[in-house]
Amino acid sequence: MSKWVKTISFAVLLIGAGYYFGTICMQIDQAYKLILTPSKELLIQMLWLLLSLSLVLVCAGLVATLIRPIWVGFIAFALSGLAVLFGWHISAITGILTFVYVLAGVAYTRSVDGQLNQQIKFSVRPISQCQGILLTTLILVACGSLFLGYREHIEREGFSIPDSYVELIMELMEKQIVARVPIGGGEVVVQFREEFQRSIDGFIDGTVKPYERFIPLAMALGLFMPLVTITGLLTWVPALFLKVLFTLLTALGVVKTVTETREVQRLIID
Repeated sequence: MSKWVKTISFAVLLIGAGYYFGTICMQIDQAYKLILTPSKELLIQMLWLLLSLSLVLVCAGLVATLIRPIWVGFIAFALSGLAVLFGWHISAITGILTFVYVLAGVAYTRSVDGQLNQQIKFSVRPISQCQGILLTTLILVACGSLFLGYREHIEREGFSIPDSYVELIMELMEKQIVARVPIGGGEVVVQFREEFQRSIDGFIDGTVKPYERFIPLAMALGLFMPLVTITGLLTWVPALFLKVLFTLLTALGVVKTVTETREVQRLIID
């Protein structure tokens, strides 16, 4: 297998990972209601997101480490950015977000190349250590998809408190009303429900509606920090996969370890 065939293969892996990440962004774009009502479906969606992030990081590590010359790696990230768009949807904002991802990929490749050139013995540690900016950018893109989806929803239908939250509060207060008014409690509960719903509608129209355009941004920021924290605790996972992959690729003869002798120029006191 020639060098360029191997190079194209690793680039295709990154492009495929980018496309899959784009499809997850599309799902998050359409799953804003899950964020408002935590459930099993939300947990599953977050697990798929973490998987897509891990795949991109692993493939990015392969590209940044193995593809040379370095500008070929830049092209691979650019094509991966296009794949993200095709997996997601094409618009001005998604274009900007994916362009930021491409820039982060280029910066990551340059950083890895510089770190590896300073290493005496090859190690995945610098590859993992340089992934911080790329990972943060990917999370930013994912949160951007949530922002876009919820913003479109509010523009169409306006902000509303999830029915499950309203119903839960009503049930808690109804129990107190029935306990205090055992006789004729049914009529009181009906009146309470009507009055409570009017209060909710008045609160939304009078207090929330003037600021509802900021709610999608607040929700995206609220998701951003937990994701950064969680992924920060799991950065060892892509590093472990890369270590296993490099060992496997070496055993299969796809890559090999070479030892280079270099002349070093220093300035010393004569």
